[in-house]
Amino acid sequence: MAYEILTPIEPMLANYASGDRVFDEVMAQHNGMTFAELKYDGYRMQLHKKGDVVKGFTRSMNDVPLEIYPELSASIRNLPDCVIDCELNGGTGHRGFKAVKHRFRSKMPDIKRYRKKADMSKKLELRVFDVLNFSGEWLLELPLSERRHYTENIDEARIKPGKQWKAGSSESLEALFNEVIEKQNEVLVCKDPASLYIPKYRGVHWIKLKKFETIDLAVLGVYVNEWGISQLLCGTYDPERNCFETLAKVNAKRAGLDKEVARLLEWKLSAEKPASIALSPNAKPEDLPLFYVNPFSSIVVEIKAMNIHYGKNWHSCGLNGEKSYSLRIAWARQVRDDKKPVEANTVKDLKNLYKMQEGLI
Repeated sequence: MAYEILTPIEPMLANYASGDRVFDEVMAQHNGMTFAELKYDGYRMQLHKKGDVVKGFTRSMNDVPLEIYPELSASIRNLPDCVIDCELNGGTGHRGFKAVKHRFRSKMPDIKRYRKKADMSKKLELRVFDVLNFSGEWLLELPLSERRHYTENIDEARIKPGKQWKAGSSESLEALFNEVIEKQNEVLVCKDPASLYIPKYRGVHWIKLKKFETIDLAVLGVYVNEWGISQLLCGTYDPERNCFETLAKVNAKRAGLDKEVARLLEWKLSAEKPASIALSPNAKPEDLPLFYVNPFSSIVVEIKAMNIHYGKNWHSCGLNGEKSYSLRIAWARQVRDDKKPVEANTVKDLKNLYKMQEGLI
């Protein structure tokens, strides 16, 4: 396939993994050697540069108005013609993510008005984890071990390679993971050194390890009390049926999330359930939300969960007889305004996560 600089390329994606045997599984899938990369808590961006023309794209291949990040301009100018896969980063942990979230815009704002309103004191940077084109040469068909050399050649003031370690055993990988978590980071992405860059691919070449399961779900409905939105009904996307299935009822009151959700879903709520939401026959009236929202025009929220349960419950995710998936000790962490509802985790994702959690694969 022919690619062109300044035209977005569908990103390669990582599979989630968890469970007691996950480190052994990663090493087996990657033939005894993996590149473990720190996942920065920000927004993924694909940066294209050709001559004096620069474009940024989200993981959904929407334009990113780079004018709102003046602190990146000098570093971008110093780059050769290239296409880089990177993370817009504001620092370690959730504070870093909030810094990015407060600055991020997917549509072109009024720049003067934006700069007056935005907190420009929190300087952002790009952490590069892959290079798809360098000085006009396309690299997608090179193994990651070779592409990494190009990544490490990018060393500007605010554009630098992401941290990467080599792990040659499940013991060393587990020790590294625990060290990363202790430093308030949340994720390691383990990558097969021999893997090519395959657009749209999601599989064993890239495996994401997390302490808690982090699952991105579409908001399907809201529960309301006298103070406003109290809880959210969230669900997975089933691409085969082009519908959404319920998975979790979660608290919406943490850190003012209820107010943000109310603002984003204003005028989108309805007492009638959309046909694109599949309910379980086990669901009772008291289980269901007061208002629904059309999933295709809804929002995505990041859910953290202790683990995944498969058994008799009132949800419809992966429903088989009376059994379906649900989340144990789950809470809504934040709105993912960089994702569309159809990019929420799928039923297949939950099935794989559950099997890994239980040591079944």
